[in-house]
Amino acid sequence: MKFTNRHGVLVVAMMAIAIGATLFSAGLAAQEEGWQITRADYGFKNQRNEVTDIVKDLIGRGGVNGRVAVNNQTMGGDPAIGKGKSLHILARNRRNEEREFNYNEGGFVEVRVFNVRRDDRDDRPANYSGRDHDDRDDHAANYGNRDHDEWNGLTIIRGYYGVQGRTLNVTDVLQNRIRDGMLSFVVTNSALGGDPAIGAGKTLIVVYRHQGKESATAVREGNTLTIP
Repeated sequence: MKFTNRHGVLVVAMMAIAIGATLFSAGLAAQEEGWQITRADYGFKNQRNEVTDIVKDLIGRGGVNGRVAVNNQTMGGDPAIGKGKSLHILARNRRNEEREFNYNEGGFVEVRVFNVRRDDRDDRPANYSGRDHDDRDDHAANYGNRDHDEWNGLTIIRGYYGVQGRTLNVTDVLQNRIRDGMLSFVVTNSALGGDPAIGAGKTLIVVYRHQGKESATAVREGNTLTIP
């Protein structure tokens, strides 16, 4: 369709504005819902890992260009080798309505859809200074060994140990265990500074950066964590 008069140009301009406003409103709608993540799991059928803390952490830090990739690396492991996996996120909005979001392996989670608040993502350690460990440039300030971390190419962004709802923030413990650019030890209560869930089988979840690439891994109590 081609308009040659002033009225036609005006109509086209109004249509463009309307379309733009519609797209803009759609983008804001997801943000205004304020979806809070209550649970996330990754896998195939009944072979699934609980990845709530990993997903909250990755989304809370903004992902990469506003998106979080759904794959075995970012989700902390492969719970169903050879199977096409998916990420299920259960969330609740401000009106207390629940919704399930599903993402296939190889897809991406749009960070803007979710509202992850820093204060509900972990239990701060006793010596927490008020600065979040997600602060990439200042992450190692509490240790006084930032230059060493950059040299060895491995930085722990976040570490959790326990079960959902009962976890310890073990970021500092893990960072201080790095030797020659590697982190390797058996996951036990004593190695991680305590037992946050007595009698329960616990899991260590680690979000880390190695040579500029961010990944996550999950290791069950009694097994060995090795990074990279």
